[in-house]
Amino acid sequence: MFKEIAPILNQCQNLTLSMTPHNNGDITVVMQSTLKALDENAPDSAKQLYAALAMPLVVTASEAELDTSFVDMLAEYCQQHTQSRSALEQALDRVKENNKSARQTASADKTVSKAPIKPEKKENDVVEPAPVKTESVTTQTNPTSLF
Repeated sequence: MFKEIAPILNQCQNLTLSMTPHNNGDITVVMQSTLKALDENAPDSAKQLYAALAMPLVVTASEAELDTSFVDMLAEYCQQHTQSRSALEQALDRVKENNKSARQTASADKTVSKAPIKPEKKENDVVEPAPVKTESVTTQTNPTSLF
């Protein structure tokens, strides 16, 4: 078995396997990935992906069932995990780049002072009052207060 899973484990580093035997002959195998901490400023999509990656895969089966399907399950788990981890790293890299660009833009904006442009007022200009919001009797919350 270890000759079969060694190449898989080399692909999916930072994986912990835990095996617990039961009295009825079943074995519980827990596959858990070790992840570095996620920045708390990460976007929600990255946090959701991180949470999915942090979830262990738990399998309880007989020895015979594990002999026939465990290597395939482990290979699939590692493949999905590797793809998801890559997607998470790419998303976090994009966020870092966007934050860096935003900081550079903000610092560039601070160095250039922009005074507001006021239109010239002419003698014959008419100033119209701003519209006033009125509320009809039917839209008031307590129409009986009018009486």
